[in-house]
Amino acid sequence: MFEFVVRVPDITPPWQPVFLAGDGPILGDWFADRVRLDCWDDGTRYARLDLPTGFRGQFLVTLGRWREAESDGRGHELAPRELHVNHNDFQEVHVAGWGRSSIEYHYDFTSRFVPHPRTISVWLPPGYELDPRRRYPVLYMHDGQNLFDPETAFAGNPWWANEVAERTIRASQAEPLIIVGIANSVDRLREYGPRRCGKDRAGDWSRDYGRFLVEEVKPFVDACYRTRPEAEHTGIGGSSMGGLISLHLCKWYPAVFGRCAAMSPSIWWDQEYFLQNVHVAPEWMKRCRVWLDMGTREGASEVGMSAMLNRTRRLATQFARRGMEDREGLHYEEVDGGMHNEAAWSSRFDRVLQFLFPAAGR
Repeated sequence: MFEFVVRVPDITPPWQPVFLAGDGPILGDWFADRVRLDCWDDGTRYARLDLPTGFRGQFLVTLGRWREAESDGRGHELAPRELHVNHNDFQEVHVAGWGRSSIEYHYDFTSRFVPHPRTISVWLPPGYELDPRRRYPVLYMHDGQNLFDPETAFAGNPWWANEVAERTIRASQAEPLIIVGIANSVDRLREYGPRRCGKDRAGDWSRDYGRFLVEEVKPFVDACYRTRPEAEHTGIGGSSMGGLISLHLCKWYPAVFGRCAAMSPSIWWDQEYFLQNVHVAPEWMKRCRVWLDMGTREGASEVGMSAMLNRTRRLATQFARRGMEDREGLHYEEVDGGMHNEAAWSSRFDRVLQFLFPAAGR
């Protein structure tokens, strides 16, 4: 048995759960809250784990979430600790501080194209502070207020996208990437809902919203952060209406967005406008990598659930006919029991990242 003794900062309450997170199932596979430490009377934390002789890996200490992982004591990222189980059976760890500033918020971001200022949230991956020369792909996501924080998320239930992404990246299952959340506005349906030409087009702000993203948000992010700005390294994604507008944006801007996460997309919108016109200007499908899914329990009735699945199946068939499956540019999935809510989307977000931004060698 290998023993860990973890000495935590004095400000850590004795009732505060403390965890190890690291390589392999015994260390929790980088889940931040799987390997809980016991607490001694003096506040020191302790664990005995059955690690085999010769085991090599990395780990960090957390308070149960990655945004509350150990830091250098000044709010900066700490590189993972090295672990080598050889003849020694003991390791003592001194934690300098908790938490790093992995999310940066840009409040009241204004636009020339859409009327409502909103918050832009930028999550930076593990390693961003440690290697100032490295550049990163970017995934832009709609409904950004629902991604990271319960204080702003719908019904207080976020995706915990930062937690999922950090664990997935640390486990070498996805390439390190930046995630940008663009909060929605009171005119969400106008911004996310493209309409066909006709009398209702006056209420369609989706093309203005697209210009807001392409001509204002993306240049801002590329200027402020170390990004890889090319289309093959830039994704757009969302759920429900956010999934629908993501598909449209990839079609409208193939030179900007080369990866798409369309989770539970609202294909029904405007009499199946996107589905009925997916064959128009199809060149974007030759270069774009698309995750498309739908849960089997999304809808208010059995008839509604069946209709939702039928639409996404038809869209997946259209994509397959264009050769997207042949070049591994499409992942279509029907999620058994999946519902239309943040918890459901969060539960498969790790696999979305693995498909759209696979780690090297995967």
